[in-house]
Amino acid sequence: MGGTNGETLDKIGSDFESETGVPVNMEFQDTYENVLTSTLAGFDSGSVSDMLQVDSLFAQQVLDTGQIEPVENILPEDFDTDEFLDNVAEFFTVDGQLASLPFNNSNAIMYINRDAFAEAGLDPDSPPRTLAEVRSASEALVEQDVTQFGICWPNHVWFVETWYSFEGELLTDAENGHDGDPSELRTPDAIYDLYDWWKGMADDELYTNPGIEAWGEATSLFVEGESAMLLTSTASVAGLIADSEDFTVDAAPYPSISETRVGPVIGGASFYVPSGLPDDRYEDIGKLLEYMADPEVQTEWHKGSGYYPITESSVESLEQEGWFEENPMYSVALEQLRNGDADDPATKRALLGPARDVQTTIQDHSVDIINADDIGSEIDAMKSAVDEILGEYYG
Repeated sequence: MGGTNGETLDKIGSDFESETGVPVNMEFQDTYENVLTSTLAGFDSGSVSDMLQVDSLFAQQVLDTGQIEPVENILPEDFDTDEFLDNVAEFFTVDGQLASLPFNNSNAIMYINRDAFAEAGLDPDSPPRTLAEVRSASEALVEQDVTQFGICWPNHVWFVETWYSFEGELLTDAENGHDGDPSELRTPDAIYDLYDWWKGMADDELYTNPGIEAWGEATSLFVEGESAMLLTSTASVAGLIADSEDFTVDAAPYPSISETRVGPVIGGASFYVPSGLPDDRYEDIGKLLEYMADPEVQTEWHKGSGYYPITESSVESLEQEGWFEENPMYSVALEQLRNGDADDPATKRALLGPARDVQTTIQDHSVDIINADDIGSEIDAMKSAVDEILGEYYG
């Protein structure tokens, strides 16, 4: 957590230290991928942090180390885990126990440049809801030289996962790894539709690829007025409001492949705790975990970052004070989450042991697909590569 989100998190740690006298030392490690690398190395060397902020994508990869203590065993006995939003708690509950503490959780949404939409004759109060509508809006924006591109997003597997989930499609078999060991990447018809659209947008220069995992570059294209639409995390709300000085920014639901909208997969991260620590250390960690889930702290975190509040009481508190009515951009991701079907396995993010390898493979092959003459053969190649990774890990 860097930038404004990091500052908000640092303040939460400092406030906890002031209230309890328990010292908190947070270390910023730049990216989730770097945190994962240092965490796995720490487990190997026997020197690991007391708490680890791990991307939900890497949940199973960290659990598979066998060196994690479920936070349900560390939280105070009177802590009510039912307070967490259903869609949130269900993902982080593994084998019937809350494995990690949900904290900075999100889903992917779309941001629009309202001024650019109006200039192109588009209604900013009715942003695109499907990929076909995104293309139509992009054509209007680019053909009238309002913006250079219609839309951009970082080339990250999370966006592909989100398109799968809205269609009610599983990324892998075994219910995305929640019902046994997955063995294959699924490639339903909707994914051919996705890549056909994606390639067409690239070919016609209605979309630009800012790069693999290029979060900052994608945001810059939007803030600098080069792209009128941006797909990224709800965690960008506060930053985009602050940085979009030359135009009015707005938030909208994630555009789906078709009219089907089953719901988004969760994003963001949670806190894991290593096993084997002294009991008195677990007591201190339990206090901090409980503090981070406190309704007032969750409200502070939500307002300072844009991540949605993950407990029922914090949501109720924000609703009672009229926060969402006054700040509707902050409600888009939360409503998208609550409107999703929590019982549909497609809305549960994949639990994959070789998650990082699967992630990079899909991202790399996505570039090959949109640059290929025959997307079908490249999709087949992506599937074969992921299937091989899963087979080697679980075989």
